[in-house]
Amino acid sequence: MFALEQRQDFALNQYAKGLLKPFKGKGEMIRFRDELDEECRRMWQEAADFANRYNRTVVQAGLWLKPHNNSGGRVRAVQWRDKAQTQMGRRLLEAVLQYGDISVGMKHQLVKIETERVIFNAKVAAATRQVDRLNRLLKDLDEIEAMV
Repeated sequence: MFALEQRQDFALNQYAKGLLKPFKGKGEMIRFRDELDEECRRMWQEAADFANRYNRTVVQAGLWLKPHNNSGGRVRAVQWRDKAQTQMGRRLLEAVLQYGDISVGMKHQLVKIETERVIFNAKVAAATRQVDRLNRLLKDLDEIEAMV
């Protein structure tokens, strides 16, 4: 699955309206959080699949894609790495595009891959932040319930 595509069973398809109007209760909040959390677990593997799908191409330009998680989060973002795995970041791609001895066709492929990568990483960030926010909300609701 490409980053621009979306699963038919992805939780946001069912609950997008819930983001725009209030949920009916704590149970719906828990369900939404659990579905997003499940999607995060799927994205963990999706990050590896994304890197594996494109590494045969990007290695020709001296680059590598690697799922990376330095904070113990629930999902790994996909990052650019050099082939030696000593440096990380988009600046590596920018240097290859600007100074690398690669064909125009390869440059276009790398830009296409970068577009998919940043969209995937944005999806990862949105889902992760939403789960974290829902967890805080559920904790707040528990505290409110304990007030009576």
